[in-house]
Amino acid sequence: MIHKIGGDKMSMAPKMRTIKQAIKEIKESDSNTALTERGLRRLIEEKKIVSTLIGNRNLIDMDQLYDYLSGKNRS
Repeated sequence: MIHKIGGDKMSMAPKMRTIKQAIKEIKESDSNTALTERGLRRLIEEKKIVSTLIGNRNLIDMDQLYDYLSGKNRS
């Protein structure tokens, strides 16, 4: 997915979240989720989920995470 910023509008800006924020957002939409912080970290370590390291924090694109969890783009 291409994220483009142009002029005074920002189109398709990625929803980047830390691991804790990502788990919190998922739990808000599905309180019975089985995904844990450790499980998400494992997906990152196994390179199943792409993350961006900023300082000492992994940032995750939520759209890519939801795509992976729903079965899209799995290798």
